[in-house]
Amino acid sequence: MGKIVITGASSEIGLAITEKLGTLGKPMLLHCFRNKTPLEKWQGSAQIVSSDFTQEKELEKFLDLLEDTEILVYASARTDAGLIPQIDPRSLDSSIKVNILAYTKICQKIIPQMCIKRKGIIVGISSVAASKVYRGQGVYSGSKAYMEAFSKAIAAEYGKKGIRSNCVAPGSIEAGALKKLAFFDKQDLIQLNPAGRTGTPQEVAEAVYFLCTESSSFVNGTVLRVDGGHWLGV
Repeated sequence: MGKIVITGASSEIGLAITEKLGTLGKPMLLHCFRNKTPLEKWQGSAQIVSSDFTQEKELEKFLDLLEDTEILVYASARTDAGLIPQIDPRSLDSSIKVNILAYTKICQKIIPQMCIKRKGIIVGISSVAASKVYRGQGVYSGSKAYMEAFSKAIAAEYGKKGIRSNCVAPGSIEAGALKKLAFFDKQDLIQLNPAGRTGTPQEVAEAVYFLCTESSSFVNGTVLRVDGGHWLGV
């Protein structure tokens, strides 16, 4: 039985995804950046690994753990905000390494083994910011746009090999990243949303679960928005 790999599993969205995919009964490899405490519940039933994807040696060690990956959910992300001329060079470097390079290298590692088994699912946690950009989100938005384009490329190149690659693009979700990305308050976000509220990590997890099961067996190369209709711009 192939395993489920979830990166960024200790974040609020990552935890919700872990809880939901844990019901599939497959072995799990759970990645966190530094703090393993939120994942204590899974000690003994899942492999928990702390790894800083901005450090090449740590990423390489993580890549060595990906044998027999059946499902990948890439939920790791840097969400540094700032106007373009003011972006700190170190933050820029870290964002590129986590949001683009690590995601790419992990996919490069698991795709060949998925091709051999003619079975594999890849889900990237993107953002509505990939296509609807606000002030201060330039680097973050660009990195998520890359994720969506790269995911579609995987689907185009390896769909006939049994690999499905999709993205889930959350909108304003009640999680830590919301505070970092918003240059306006929560009420402004709610007023801009046709649903009249923000979303929950559990609602994102439900979308991920759908893409990781046979219910979505004919869904490939798409971006599933979980944003309450925010994309409509009404």
